[in-house]
Amino acid sequence: FQPGNRAEARAELGLPPEATVLLTTAYIFRANPWKDFRTLRAALERIEAAGREIILIALGESAPAENAEGAEIRFVPFETDPARVARYYQAADLYVHAARADTFPNTVLEALACGTPVVATAVGGIPEQIEDGVTGALVPPQDPVALAEAVNGLLGNERRLAAMSAAAAEVGARFSLRRMTDSYLAWYRELLAHA
Repeated sequence: FQPGNRAEARAELGLPPEATVLLTTAYIFRANPWKDFRTLRAALERIEAAGREIILIALGESAPAENAEGAEIRFVPFETDPARVARYYQAADLYVHAARADTFPNTVLEALACGTPVVATAVGGIPEQIEDGVTGALVPPQDPVALAEAVNGLLGNERRLAAMSAAAAEVGARFSLRRMTDSYLAWYRELLAHA
């Protein structure tokens, strides 16, 4: 999971280059009691299109596409290939994570590592992952108006979105497997040196 070329990712995934692409991921999203598809769908109906095509990719569920007040929801079956999953993050303008409860979701880290800003509900460990206003936006749970306003605020400011993308990629790198194992090994060496 790392930043990639958005145009190439969209071409590979069959997404229109000029569309606004939002991404969410969850296994069987609509029936998952911890995720909040109802709030996300209600927020999607409030997102300002400004003449653009809006597509929400819901990765992790097989279902027919839906229309939400002009925005298209495309359900994509669960994907096991990490490189293919990364392409979805790289293709998206924003990653949107609506949850009623969560711990420290890998999906948020994957989005950040790909340089994709995140709009998420401030539950569980998510506020530790996202720096509000820097790498994305945090909103209260089960609040479609706040979720839509956060998305609209970012999509309406290309300069801010680009700055958040760069900051997200830096934060994402902090949570890499290599950095984590190097930190653990350094800590073990320190413990052994004092033993």
